[in-house]
Amino acid sequence: MYKMLRKLQGVSLFRFRGFVVFLSAKGRFVFDVSKTNKLTVAPFSLSDSIISESKNPFSSSVFGLKTFYVKKLSLIGIGFRCWSYFDQVKNCQALVIKLGLSKDVLIFLPSEVIVFCLRPTLIVIIGFSKDIVSLLVAQIRSIKVSDPYKGKGVRCEGELVTLKLGKQK
Repeated sequence: MYKMLRKLQGVSLFRFRGFVVFLSAKGRFVFDVSKTNKLTVAPFSLSDSIISESKNPFSSSVFGLKTFYVKKLSLIGIGFRCWSYFDQVKNCQALVIKLGLSKDVLIFLPSEVIVFCLRPTLIVIIGFSKDIVSLLVAQIRSIKVSDPYKGKGVRCEGELVTLKLGKQK
C-alpha cells in the first residue's frame, strides 16, 4: 500500500494513498497531497540554506525534522509564572501560565510541540513544524500583550519594546 520515495540524510519519505509522510528520529509529518491542486516534485538538496529559504511545505517540513524550530518566550512582570505538566486524562502536555488575570491560563499543547519551562518566567517551545510553533507562540503572546508604558507582558526573547512616556507635569 505504501511506497518509499527516497531516504535523505535521516529523513524518509513515504507515499500512502493521498498522503506523503516524512519520518525521522525526531518525529513525523503528514502532508495531504489531495488538498493541493498542483504538486511538482523536483530533486532538492538538504542543505540548510536552500531549505530554510524555500517556500515549499515539503522542504520546510524536512528542515524541521532535521533540526527543530525553537522559540523562547519571556514573562516580564511581578508574579508572572509558568509551568508545564503531562495531563493523563487528555494524554497530552499542558502549559499553565499565571499572568495576573483572575484565573490561570491552561493551554493543552498539540503532540507535535514540546514545551519546557526552564525558569518560572522562561518558556521554550520546540517543534518540527514552523507553522505550529509560530501559531502557538502567537496564541501565548495574545494572552497578555506587552504594555507600552511599563513593558509587562509576554515577549519573544530578544524583542525590544519601546516604552512610552507617562504623563508630563
